[in-house]
Amino acid sequence: MPAPDVVAAPAERLAAVAAYALVLVLTVELALWGAFLVSFRVAGVLVPVCWVIAVMGNVAVGRAGGMLAGRLGAGVPGLLWLAVVVPLMTRRTEGDLVVVGLVGLVFLAAGALASAVVCRVAPPSRWPGSSPGR
Repeated sequence: MPAPDVVAAPAERLAAVAAYALVLVLTVELALWGAFLVSFRVAGVLVPVCWVIAVMGNVAVGRAGGMLAGRLGAGVPGLLWLAVVVPLMTRRTEGDLVVVGLVGLVFLAAGALASAVVCRVAPPSRWPGSSPGR
């Protein structure tokens, strides 16, 4: 019969991979949600709720990624967020543009800055079940 710690390591890694996949899915959802709310208006008045989504969302997914896999785990959601938002800032051949104006630029800058700060304060990179010698 195998030792209990040998059996637990693959299960722990599988749980960590599933949790990190959830972090990445939430990152894409928050990026899309925030991008489509850049032009959100209430009674004709622009409400920049996208800024809150960019900052709080990137802090949340970055911290979750950092808790799972360290600094690299905190940085990947920020890069994925940028990979989703930047194409939405470019005009398509049909003329569609999702992220527009100064509100859109602040949305991009706030989300990128929040991701960078979370990545910087995250612990060094690691992976569950691995030791520094491996």
